[in-house]
Parts: sequence; structure tokens; C-alpha cells
Amino acid sequence: MGKRIAVVLSFFIACYAFVGQQFVKRASAAGFQLFNEISARGTGMGAAMTAVGDSADTAWFNPAATAFLDRSMVQAGTAFVVPSIKLEDSGNKYEMKNMVYPLPNFYAVMPTSGRVGFSFAVNVPYGLTTEWHKGWIGDTKARKTELRCMFFTPSMSIKLTDWLSLGVGAQVAKVNADMTKAINALISTRIKGKDIGKGYVVSLYARPSKDWNLGMVFRSHVKFHIYGSADYDSPSLPVSAVNLPLTLPASLSVGVSTTSVENWLLSCDFLWTWWSYYKSLDFHYEKLPTTGLPGESIYPKNWKNCMALRFGAEYRLNRNWRLRGSYVFDQSPIQDNYRDPSLPTNDRHLFSVGAGYYFKNLTIDGAYTCLLMKDSHPGDLVTPSLSGTYKGYANIFNLSVTWVF
Repeated sequence: MGKRIAVVLSFFIACYAFVGQQFVKRASAAGFQLFNEISARGTGMGAAMTAVGDSADTAWFNPAATAFLDRSMVQAGTAFVVPSIKLEDSGNKYEMKNMVYPLPNFYAVMPTSGRVGFSFAVNVPYGLTTEWHKGWIGDTKARKTELRCMFFTPSMSIKLTDWLSLGVGAQVAKVNADMTKAINALISTRIKGKDIGKGYVVSLYARPSKDWNLGMVFRSHVKFHIYGSADYDSPSLPVSAVNLPLTLPASLSVGVSTTSVENWLLSCDFLWTWWSYYKSLDFHYEKLPTTGLPGESIYPKNWKNCMALRFGAEYRLNRNWRLRGSYVFDQSPIQDNYRDPSLPTNDRHLFSVGAGYYFKNLTIDGAYTCLLMKDSHPGDLVTPSLSGTYKGYANIFNLSVTWVF
């Protein structure tokens, strides 16, 4: 028992040491890439699931692992996100509206009797919802900003050898955007639009030994051209057609997991996201509110590429119960000079706990995450009229139900 405890402690000490080095380096990954689109088990494991291929959410985390499964599974779940962000300035406090945001997910895997497997995932890996009160000090910068990207990912996997498999799949994404802000003290504008984009996913899954698994997943960028309209709460300004180019970034995750310690599953993931393409947010109007002529409104972003480190552990308490815990360090791609109230986030620390109950063909998983955001400041170059400090956190609750055939 002492040896097992020592191995577990050594694993997490090594992880902590590596994370500590990254804090010092201060590389700059959150953006509107979500953490909470995943299953409850995945949340409890801190999304360190690239090399964990034994459940239905493999359809998302690493489709290549489906070829190693021996039974079909379906899983449905949801996450409930309860964020809290405020701006403190010289004794004044401006708080976002307190709301609960549900994010559904669905996964299915179907291995065949041969060396091939099929999977399907539906979730919301990218999104953004921030809503300040009407008339707040930053009303001309942002009041409500909502972006929802629903992904549909069918995939196929094949065993290349007895220990290595390849997965390929398509990513079809539907985006809906809804943004409101004030033009001046009397007039507000609301922009709504939608589009469908396409991409692909390629993954590898390896079992070089009985107790060790390796995984790698590359997701391509997905391009949108969001078409919609801009209307105003003033009869003097006509409704205008508007379009907004938007590209979700490519990402690469690599992971390792081990069951070498009896009753334990330990996992570690590294995620890299190519956010540096995101130089500006460009709105193309048929009729600008200021001139009534075609024109553009351009908002600089200049985001940086980013990374995230994820560490998870699962303990098999007995035949029916498994307990989980995790830590995630998620870096922000937003440079201080370009931060605005539509997305005022900074580096994030996420601590999760969870449990799973297994009974015959049914599994019920639950998880809770505490997300802590590092204090940040409004960007001097994009919001010179705002000052102070953004402070924030979020509570995230996940529930999933899995049926094994």
C-alpha cells in the first residue's frame, strides 16, 4: 500500500512541478473555448481524457480509441454553468447578471466485431455568454454577448496494429451569435446571425503495454461567415444586413494515462490552441448607423496561441463506485491591452471532484467544478474609458447517464 501511495504522490508532484514552471513562463488558452462541454466523468477527470478510451465520451476525447472497445454505449448529459464576474473601480462595483447556462452533450460509440469502430458526438466546445446590466459604465462596449457553437462529430476508427489505432472524422458546427450594446445614452443596437462551418478531426490511440495508454488528437480550424441583421431601438436608424467572419482555431491535444497503481487511473493532457489568427473582429454593414452607407466596424483582438494543462485521477472504491478529482490550468490568449468587457477573462484554475455509480448496464456520473479567474484589467487600447479590476469565478455542475449494450 505504501508503494502505491508513493507512486500516486510522485505523479502529482511531478505534475505540480511542471505547472509551476509554466506559471513562471507565463505563456498566454481559454478564450471562448469551453471546458464544461464534456461529460460528467470527463469533468471529474479535468478533461484529461485524450488517453482514456473506455467510455462513451471517447467519441469526443479520442475517436481512435473506439476500435479498442468491445461494447456499444450511449451517453447523454448536461452541464450547468453559473458564472460571476464584476468590475471594481474606485469603490464602485459593476456586476454581470447572475444566470445559469445549460450546455447539453451526447455521445455514442459502436465497435464492430472486427478492427473498426464508429462514434458520434454532439456538444458545445466553443461558446461565450456575458451579460451586463443596461446602462452600466461600459454599456457602449458590451451589454450582452452570446456565441453558441454546437458541434456534430461523426468518426470512424480502425486498428492499424494490435496496439495502435487511427481515427478520422468530420466536424460540422452550427454557430448562433447575439450581441447587444449601446451606441449612445439613448440608442442601443442588437446584432443577430448564424452560419454552419465544417472541419475535421484526426486522432491516434496507443496501448504499448497493459497499464499505459497514449493519445493524440488534432482538430482543424472551422470557418464561419455569420450572416444576420443589426437593428436599433430607434426609428431613425433602419435595419441593416451585417456579416461577420469568424474562425474557430485548430487545436492539438496529447495525453498519457496509466492504471499501473491498483484501483487507480491517472491521466495527464497537454492542449495547444492556435488562437493567434484572431487579430480582429470585423463587422461588415450594409448600412452603418453613422452614415447609412456600406462600411465596417473593426475591433482589434490580437490574441496569442495558448496552452492548457490537465491532470485527473480516478479511484475505484468498490464494484459500484468510482471517485474522481482533477486540476486544470487554462491560460488566456487575451493580451492585457486588448481586454474588453465582452470577454474580460484571464488565466483560469479549475478544481473538480466527481463520482460515478455503476450498476449493471447503467452508469450515473456527477461532477462539480470550481473555476477561479486571475484578476485582470480592462484593455487600455480598446476600452480607455474603463479602469479598475475584473474579478470572477464560476461554479459548474455536470450530470451524465450512460447505457452499455
